[in-house]
Amino acid sequence: LFAGALIAVLCSSCCQAFAITNNGNNRWGPSTNLSKLKSSATTEPSIVDGATDSNDKNKVTTSDILSLDSIRSTLIRQEETIIFAIIERSQYRRNSIVYKSGGFGDMGTPFGSTPDKDGNDGNLSFLEYMLIGTEVLHCGVRRYTSPEEHAFFPDRLPGANKALPTLDFPSDLLSSAGGASSLNFNPILMKKYTESIIPMITCDGDDEQHGSTVLADITVLQALSRRVHYGKFVAESKYLSDPEGYQKLVEAGDAEGVMELLTNSVVEAKVLRRARMKAATYGREPLVLPEIEGVDQSENTSLVAAAAASAVVATIEAMKAHTEGKVDPAVIEALYKDFIIPLTKDIEVAYLFKRCGRDPPPQYAPDRMSIDL
Repeated sequence: LFAGALIAVLCSSCCQAFAITNNGNNRWGPSTNLSKLKSSATTEPSIVDGATDSNDKNKVTTSDILSLDSIRSTLIRQEETIIFAIIERSQYRRNSIVYKSGGFGDMGTPFGSTPDKDGNDGNLSFLEYMLIGTEVLHCGVRRYTSPEEHAFFPDRLPGANKALPTLDFPSDLLSSAGGASSLNFNPILMKKYTESIIPMITCDGDDEQHGSTVLADITVLQALSRRVHYGKFVAESKYLSDPEGYQKLVEAGDAEGVMELLTNSVVEAKVLRRARMKAATYGREPLVLPEIEGVDQSENTSLVAAAAASAVVATIEAMKAHTEGKVDPAVIEALYKDFIIPLTKDIEVAYLFKRCGRDPPPQYAPDRMSIDL
């Protein structure tokens, strides 16, 4: 029951990206009752397309949405989604058969999907079969009309349900120059997930929980996809802050220079430390205070202080070395350091090249990572 509830919470959070608010306006990004994007403004208004409220404090401009502070706030919130999803997946064995092409024989064409043009539906892995079916369902309710969302199998999707109203998003969130806004790095994400990340977060073996395994996989994959593709919003924000600098580097074909200009090592170090600390905190069972007869624990400041101090000490100890919690904090840190941050920056470089009118170098293609060279 807990696992099902956790998945439901994670999915509902992600689905806010393509929801309609109660007043009928379209919302880009998570609803602000769950999270609030902070910009240079002192208020924290809802992010609503086409807002016409005469009260300026309720208006949010594209520049607010694309401010680095706003984007970083969103990325910080996504850390919890990723960590909890990995904790959920790590409770199952590796179950390698779910990633094997044709591992369960010919399962046919996933319901509602467009048949594979090469006729390879009979060779799908269990994960691919379930992921295509999930994307078909989500496509029907307009998930992939959001600039934040990217399908793993876009060619297999039939389109949105025509009974639902069309969602309109601001046209200037991302640049369409050279196809920059449509970049999709899910091919390399899928490859790295099944070949590198799964061995990092799971124990070897098979526990026969194949259905639960792929459902957890899909949650992780969708969270990771949303996180790394946020690199396009980061890149657009950085381009707007220095268009001449990036244009000059791109025209010279200097991908390394572009990478250097967009890199903020201080921020990256903070991300790694924060991800490890969150994993150390969320991966441990909470401290339960003992029941003391006749004592109202909610008003006993000594007990509360002791519990808080104990939790802090436990978190610090968990960060020092590999631990036996639900997930190893060192693994989460390595995931961000070796995969999430590098892939996000690859997407940023590719976007900036497209944005400036040039094709990115081959090492920044959607089917590879530049660090693999």
